[in-house]
Amino acid sequence: MTMKLYYCPQTRAFTSLWMMEEAGQPYELVRVNIRAPGHPNEAYRKINPMGKVAALEDGGMGFGETAAILLYVADKYPQAKLAPSTTDPRRGRFLQWLMFPAGTMEPVMTEKRLGNQPNSFQSGWGDYDRAFAALEAAMKPGPWLFGAEFTVADLYIASHLNFGMQFGMIDKRPAFTAFVERATARPAFKRAMEIEMKEAAKS
Repeated sequence: MTMKLYYCPQTRAFTSLWMMEEAGQPYELVRVNIRAPGHPNEAYRKINPMGKVAALEDGGMGFGETAAILLYVADKYPQAKLAPSTTDPRRGRFLQWLMFPAGTMEPVMTEKRLGNQPNSFQSGWGDYDRAFAALEAAMKPGPWLFGAEFTVADLYIASHLNFGMQFGMIDKRPAFTAFVERATARPAFKRAMEIEMKEAAKS
């Protein structure tokens, strides 16, 4: 049974679309109008209880959360080599960086945008300076977080950096801009962007 990616253009669902192109396996793209009256309806909540995009359905089971989608697809298709195996000692560090965009980058970006005073010791995400200093250090020597091996952690972080720098929520440090440039030069990103543009044109 072909996996279904529930998607809306010009949203962060693009990250999951990019992932499907990296995996290189058949999938069905299901367009969701998140601005339609009554969205999310009960049927869609059965796919993603949060009612948001992206969501992935496989074998009749649906779920959301970008990190979960990326990890699920990477583990389902190990031949794509987008994640260390569960027995690889690097797996724990890989999971840390995979969870980093939603668990750390997003909160510190929001604090910065709102001008909130961070409390690095009480907040699980630390603070802006601490978070992005750690990320910048992890990018050395590169080109990816695990050297020559591109993983879904790189994909998710690059996607978040790209978004954050475009909207002024993340400083355009040379290490970050170079990282995003490498990631967005990948053929899978370009294919996903072509799909994104076609879908956006239908709106």
